[in-house]
Amino acid sequence: MAGAEKLIKKIGADAKRDAEKYWHEAEEKKKLMRSKLLREIDKRKAEIEKQAAQAGVEKKKRMAAVYDLEYRKELLAAKQEMMVKAKELAFEKLASLNDDEYIALMKRRLLSCAETGTGSIAVAKNEKRLNAAFLKDVNAALKKQTGSGEVKLSGEPRNIAGGFIYLSDGLEINLSLEAQLNEAWQDVETEVAAILFE
Repeated sequence: MAGAEKLIKKIGADAKRDAEKYWHEAEEKKKLMRSKLLREIDKRKAEIEKQAAQAGVEKKKRMAAVYDLEYRKELLAAKQEMMVKAKELAFEKLASLNDDEYIALMKRRLLSCAETGTGSIAVAKNEKRLNAAFLKDVNAALKKQTGSGEVKLSGEPRNIAGGFIYLSDGLEINLSLEAQLNEAWQDVETEVAAILFE
């Protein structure tokens, strides 16, 4: 389990590093957007001042607040888009693990959830790495760990992008790559946001 946490932390660190890379691009985009918005605000402000001279100071304040709110909404949307991209990048990193890293991660995850040494795993239709050889290795480790090593490959493929679903006595544990990333993302999301938007 410590290995999985270490890998999850590595993925988080990689995501942070990659997020910093995209931060510079996003910063330029933000500057351009800010400049454009400031020009628009200035233009609208001039119109508002003209209207305010005719309609009163209170109307001017209301209009300025509307444009300020629009600017904040667009800035928030840009931040949310950056967070989505950072998470997508983290998933790409996880999905592109080399065979040895991927198999080691899946083995650790399966050993941690197959406490009885029995059950089965359902994988994606196109999954090639989690095969009979993988299960033979895992079952040997389970036999040492639990005294039983009888995890089988389910004949029913699942609609997942990597990883597996562990099945045992009506229980399903989702250890797809997406589920594992979502779990890890909850731990690092605040840190990623801090890096992107300090």
